[in-house]
Amino acid sequence: MPTALRHRPVARLLLPVALLLVVLADVVLDPRRAQAGGRAPAEVVAAVTAAYGQGGVLAVVVARQHEAATGLSIRAVEARAARTAARSADNGHVAHQPFPSASMVKLFLAEDVLHRARAGVLALTAADHELLAEMIRRSDDPAASAVWVRFDGAQAVRAVADRYDLTGTEPPRRPGQWGETTTTARDLARFLTLLPLLAHPEDAATLLGWMRSATALAADGFDQRFGLFGTLPGRPAVKQGWMCCVEGSRHLHSVAVIGSRVVVLLSEVPRAVGYDQARAWLTAAAAAVPAPRGG
Repeated sequence: MPTALRHRPVARLLLPVALLLVVLADVVLDPRRAQAGGRAPAEVVAAVTAAYGQGGVLAVVVARQHEAATGLSIRAVEARAARTAARSADNGHVAHQPFPSASMVKLFLAEDVLHRARAGVLALTAADHELLAEMIRRSDDPAASAVWVRFDGAQAVRAVADRYDLTGTEPPRRPGQWGETTTTARDLARFLTLLPLLAHPEDAATLLGWMRSATALAADGFDQRFGLFGTLPGRPAVKQGWMCCVEGSRHLHSVAVIGSRVVVLLSEVPRAVGYDQARAWLTAAAAAVPAPRGG
């Protein structure tokens, strides 16, 4: 579902030349800094892409998450973002292709509600916190619908896109159809890599904690153990998404943060391909992600 990309002021996207040289030198002079689990991100992307089935489209991004920090200037945040980009890899134009987000939008929604509550713009009840947790852990759709209506989900998507500079992320064209929010694999990776920097540390920890406690079965009974959920060791922070059918396609998505590594897999198959086959392809691709070494 292609969508027009948001244009940003050029000044926001540029780093001073000297700072950029420092970033590039940091990566070039110490190649180990660009490794993911003992393998370069580009090698991981190639292995994941090769392991995927031939009947669908797969967008892949492997990146490194920032460490939490406080008191950073805008320039320092931009420098870290540039450094992360240098240590990440994707499968080209597909990683920039807009996909219907399915339940990935719940990550944006939860982050923005927590952000506004932290700023004192709104007050959250215990019941509100439970709705947020359930829509992440159990991918609860009624909970997400309630949060979307109560806290203006479309504006939440716009706010997150602005704060994290997600140029391929837009609210749904049909009001209320939150699963039709569009995003890209690059945007989801950028969101997850910058989360510890741009969100309040407690809010980032809360969101990642909900992802780490994802349940085997979703609220609607769908088995969430596909893609990166069940193939990565330990307890990665995961979010799963699935939906059918936008413009005749079925979508299964899987993202994970394990150690300091971020992996994003967005997939699209024809409607004629059932969930079982789509799950098998995405899980085979995820199995090609190596276990991390030392974060």
